[in-house]
Formats: sequence, structure tokens, C-alpha cells
Amino acid sequence: MVLIFTDRFDVHADVVIEKLKAENVPYYRFNLDVQSLKDTFVSFRNGEWIIKSKSGEISTKQVSCVWFRKAFAELTLEEREITDSSFKIWRKEWNSTLLGIQNSVKKLPCLNPLRKAFKGENKFYQMDVAKEVGFEMPETLVSNSKTDILDFVRRHEKSVFKMMNQDLYNVDGEYKGLFANVVSVSDIEKFRDCEENPLVFQEYVEKQFEVRYTVVGNEHFVCKIDSQASKKANEDWRRYDISHTPHSIIEPPADVKEKVIKMMEILGLEYGALDFIVTPQNKWIFLEINCTGQYLWIEELTGLQISRAIVSWLRNHTKA
Repeated sequence: MVLIFTDRFDVHADVVIEKLKAENVPYYRFNLDVQSLKDTFVSFRNGEWIIKSKSGEISTKQVSCVWFRKAFAELTLEEREITDSSFKIWRKEWNSTLLGIQNSVKKLPCLNPLRKAFKGENKFYQMDVAKEVGFEMPETLVSNSKTDILDFVRRHEKSVFKMMNQDLYNVDGEYKGLFANVVSVSDIEKFRDCEENPLVFQEYVEKQFEVRYTVVGNEHFVCKIDSQASKKANEDWRRYDISHTPHSIIEPPADVKEKVIKMMEILGLEYGALDFIVTPQNKWIFLEINCTGQYLWIEELTGLQISRAIVSWLRNHTKA
């Protein structure tokens, strides 16, 4: 039995589950959004968890492998604004319970093991591992010192400001994301001299194109993203100007593939979505790895069979 931690809005899980059904692979969908959890009953006794919901009933003793699309109670943008203390208590207690359920299946094959995925998401750790395997990276500064940031920006012809954590924020009633942006000295001079949080700055790397490199077990799916064809997405393709940003399948250089394999081994991951810049001189520059990164748009635009690979991994790790 495959245990899938997700939520009711997850189209990635929808696609994979349809393929699991077609192959008669037993699964249980554990939705972690607020409404689904309100309709879910769990009990722990005699060393096993019983979970009951609209998906049916399951014991953790029936589970043979796990797919972690999500980990904790998932909030909508509106639910993040809730300040009611009873809701905060409800969410914290559910998250503590979910930790207990996850602990009970931690020795099973997981895509990905949560402990390793959480560690792998840390950008500082990623940079250490990327350096260890031999990837080139942009020069990076993480700082909340205005003096140090000004010095960094002045030393580079162009610099980029990034956030360590990608999220959406309520700005004047509208939810907006903070993406990579080129910054100038005049931008930094507007910073306060104290009380700022640490921020990420990188030297700007000229791009020929960008790459989303997805790994599932031993299978590699590499997509070229022609971000420079779009005025909107040329600094950060996550601004999503899909109609003006061609996507295509490419074969990675052998040395890059070798380094990706080594990085996945060090991180202990079975799934990863890596981002690269490829320069006009054909150098591959590592940016980051997303341990639960999205992939469905890549599949839809290129035909790369990433969902099929996930199904194969889950099927192969499910006991008869």
C-alpha cells in the first residue's frame, strides 16, 4: 500500500493516482488541507495509527512505501491570515500528530525521506554539497549588514536579490511573490542601517537559457527553459510567461549528470528538481535543488514522463 501525504488541491497527486489506479497499485490519499483534516479521524493504539477519512480507512501497518508531497497541515492564503487562538491550537496539535504518523513509517521506502528532504532544502547546506561535487555557482552573499551588501553590489557589474524562502505575501490586499530581481546601489542605499533580516545577493550570471533538471530514482528528466525569449521571465522564469518561454527536452553534459547523481547520493534523496543557468559559453551554473519541487508543467509542455517515473518508483517499492 502506498501512503500519499498531499492535499485535496494537488494536481500532481491527481495525475499520479490515476496512473496508480490504472496499474492496480493500492494507495491511500492522506489530504492535509484544513477542510480534509476536519473530516479525518486518527487513533493511535498498540503501536499503529488508524486513519479514517473520505479516502477510506487505513492502518500504518498496511503501508509499504510513502510519497511525501506535503508534510504538515496545509493552509490556503486566506487561512494564513486567521488569528483565532483555537485555530492555532488545532493546527499545532494536528501537526504534532502528523509527526507521530510520519515517525511510524520513517523506516519504509520514502519519496523523499522527510528528514533528508528538510535538511536538503536548506540553501546553505545545498551550497556546501554543490561545492563538494564540483558545481560552479554564482558568488553569493547572505547578510543584513548594509555596509557589506553595498560593498558586494559595487564589486559586481550586476547583482541579484533573492529570498531564501519562496512564498506569497499579502501586500495591500493582493498576494504577491518575491522573485529574483536585479538590484542597484541606489536600491541598497534605501535599506535601514539596522533591524533588517538577512537577505541573499548573488552576482548576476548572463544566461543563454535555464534548466529544470528533475530526478526520480535513477531516471533523469532535463528541460531547457528559454527564459531569455521573454521580457517578463528573463531574470526569473518563475514569473511564468509560458506562452513566450519555450520549453524543450535536452540531454545534459555527461559531467553534469555525474555531479547530479553524486549530489543526490550525498543528500540521500530519491526525488529532486534542480535549477541551473547555462551561460552563453555553455557553462552550467548550479542555483538550487527543490526536494519536493513542482514538475507537472514540465511534463505537460515537453512530454517528459515524470509522473510515470514516480508511479514506477512507488510500484517497485510496494510489497505485493
